[in-house]
Amino acid sequence: MVKMKETNSKPFPDNLVLIGMFGSGKSTVGRILANRKRYNFVDVDHLIEMKYRKPLGKIYDQLGMKEFMRVEEETILALRTRRCILAPGGSAVYYPKGMRHLKQLGTCVYLRVSVDEIKKRLPDWSNRGAVCRGGNTIPALYRERTPLYRKYADLVVDASGRSFERIADRVLSALGQEIKTPKKK
Repeated sequence: MVKMKETNSKPFPDNLVLIGMFGSGKSTVGRILANRKRYNFVDVDHLIEMKYRKPLGKIYDQLGMKEFMRVEEETILALRTRRCILAPGGSAVYYPKGMRHLKQLGTCVYLRVSVDEIKKRLPDWSNRGAVCRGGNTIPALYRERTPLYRKYADLVVDASGRSFERIADRVLSALGQEIKTPKKK
């Protein structure tokens, strides 16, 4: 008989959805988590870029905000995943149907960062193709989106002033997971 070591870890969600502002680390932290948990990583912005074969900013410029939002929501609603870390665009919270779908797929974790942290991480964000419904400054977007991130979040993780590895640790800890530091090669 093999005796299993007991841990206090909870089962990891079937899918994990990282929401938050651009620059919060959704894609980078998502890749780290996917690697650690041996999950796939899906970046919704990348799916849109692959479909149009252009950078997101150029797609946004070509389509305009309204059509871009339609494409983004359609892409979210088409997701059918298992064992994935998902990183939708920061504007995903504008789509109630899309967010209901993401919450059905898995646990939503809001990576909360400060306005100053976003400005530090992305000094020039003008080429990103960001959906700017309530203003075209980072503070205006932040004020508009923060209540929506909180509304849809199952968990909130403070991602300001930390390395992406440390943010991934905090996500795992918030989910009741044992933190295993990857071995250096």
